[in-house]
Amino acid sequence: METTPTTSEPAVGPADGPADDEQAPTDAANGPEESSRPEEQGDGQELDTDALRAELRGVRAEAARYRTKARETAEALKAARSPEEFQAVADRATELETELHRERLARRYHLPDALALRITGADEDAREADAKTLAELFHSKAGGMGRGGLDPSVTPAPSDPAELAASIPRARR
Repeated sequence: METTPTTSEPAVGPADGPADDEQAPTDAANGPEESSRPEEQGDGQELDTDALRAELRGVRAEAARYRTKARETAEALKAARSPEEFQAVADRATELETELHRERLARRYHLPDALALRITGADEDAREADAKTLAELFHSKAGGMGRGGLDPSVTPAPSDPAELAASIPRARR
């Protein structure tokens, strides 16, 4: 007793089958008994040229999708960097941002470039507090001493030789 499939489509394996978006044409109008395709039912299936062309189109479309995806992946890999390179770039960016912030603080508080390098701190608030402290120290006025190093509160020494001689104590004998 011979069994025939109930559908008019031949049983096609996943490797031989067309892509999901394209199906081989069926002869639903002719019914399962009156198939116009020259095909064998069983292990050695033969499909007509239209079905083979449709399957070939599906396979070519699938191959084109894979080629496109492979090209996009290769381009993404060219642009991608290793984690070490990414970390190095991120560290450099952080260093430059810190340097820029120091320079801006030095300009805001009227500090020379030599003191701008001495501004330290883990975050922006700590660096700003340090810049304020440096500015207070740098711009503060000197207390009792003038620029010459003399103390103006001391009475000047006499310049007259007679007065100088009188100021020397004489020893008593």
